[in-house]
Amino acid sequence: MKFKKSAASVLAAASLLIASGAANAGVVNVGGIVWDTDSMFDFSANSTLVENVAVDIGQTISGWGRITTINTEASSSFCPSGCELTYVFSGYTLLNDLTPAVGEDFFFSGGTLDFYVSAANSVFDNPATFSDGALWLSLVGADPLGAGYTLSGSITGVSALGVILNGEGSGFLDVVGGVAAPYFDTNGQFGADFNYTSSFTPLPVAIGDKTHLGSANITGDSTEVPEPGALALLGLGLAAIGAVRRSKKNA
Repeated sequence: MKFKKSAASVLAAASLLIASGAANAGVVNVGGIVWDTDSMFDFSANSTLVENVAVDIGQTISGWGRITTINTEASSSFCPSGCELTYVFSGYTLLNDLTPAVGEDFFFSGGTLDFYVSAANSVFDNPATFSDGALWLSLVGADPLGAGYTLSGSITGVSALGVILNGEGSGFLDVVGGVAAPYFDTNGQFGADFNYTSSFTPLPVAIGDKTHLGSANITGDSTEVPEPGALALLGLGLAAIGAVRRSKKNA
């Protein structure tokens, strides 16, 4: 009888813990970043970035940026401790030569993108401040549709001297690591984990080889990951119930 009561107590504790989590259904805090996995926008993050451009086949683009909103919420909401979510990207390789001309399409392969959580100290003319925090999420360029590229877009503005002024693009990304990886490894974007769109325009003053200012939106389908404590308690409860049933059979 005492064993049965213990089993019931463990199962009840697990149920209460899970129920308490249901009160905040969908809201998660991962490495200091808070969002609602049940939001109608889930998961949608906007950002500001700087980058270079490429015109010759084989050239690569890279840059860094800062997340400004998640699911329309400002940083004071998604980073309540006063932190910030930044990222760096690199390794996108141009697959075609560009004239360049308005309306011309470009295609890139490869690419990596890493998110970091840190104190709110990033300064755009100091790239080191965008990767000096704790790694939050690692992504790589993806080609879920078998198109042969991970990023594509078109040129929307060219100067009289033939310099790229404006453009827009989109692509896909897959999760490969970081503390937030289990929440985003869902293949919810045509078989990839994330879809993103971006646009760019010239910086008033270049930052090294970074000549353009951009904005980007990254979209994914995040999911809740049960707390280890709840899973452990539930497992103990189920194991105890199983033991009780076995003892009845042996009685």
